[in-house]
Amino acid sequence: MKALIVLLIIIMTMFNNSTYKIDFGAKQDGKDWMVVNDDVMGGRSNSTAKLSTNSLIFKGYVSLKNNGGFASLRSPLGKFDLSKYKKVKIKFKSGGRDFALRLGTSDLYYRPIYKHFFSSTTNDWEIVELNLSDFKEYTIGQITGTKISRDNFEKIIRIGIILSDKKEGPFEIEIDYIEFY
Repeated sequence: MKALIVLLIIIMTMFNNSTYKIDFGAKQDGKDWMVVNDDVMGGRSNSTAKLSTNSLIFKGYVSLKNNGGFASLRSPLGKFDLSKYKKVKIKFKSGGRDFALRLGTSDLYYRPIYKHFFSSTTNDWEIVELNLSDFKEYTIGQITGTKISRDNFEKIIRIGIILSDKKEGPFEIEIDYIEFY
């Protein structure tokens, strides 16, 4: 009987994921992520993403020519039910630009997406914690003023990082992991 109780506890623990972690280092989760820049709309920004042994390095150059101004990195389409999580933690290092974690419920560019900005002041590893309830809605790059609803957390189909601070120049961000909890 004792062995059965222990087995049930182990099984319940396995199926009760208290976190969802995208680990670019140890698990190399970013191998299928893709770069999407403003060149899809005529802009001139360019960027690359490369997995290293311990992280994902996303770097490039944001150009404001031809109404450009963004570079992004996106997960493959999937089903990411984030409804049981309250926060997200990102371990990263960067040189002071304002990046955003991006959550999408549609793959159509004109449909709303949800973003929360984060930045660093050093080139050292940092961990930022963001409240999921603070993600704001954007439509074609413009904030609508609406916060993400709890219902939309069940409908996330893409997660990403975007740089859209409208500052021309080089950028680099190195990400170890993104963890929802």
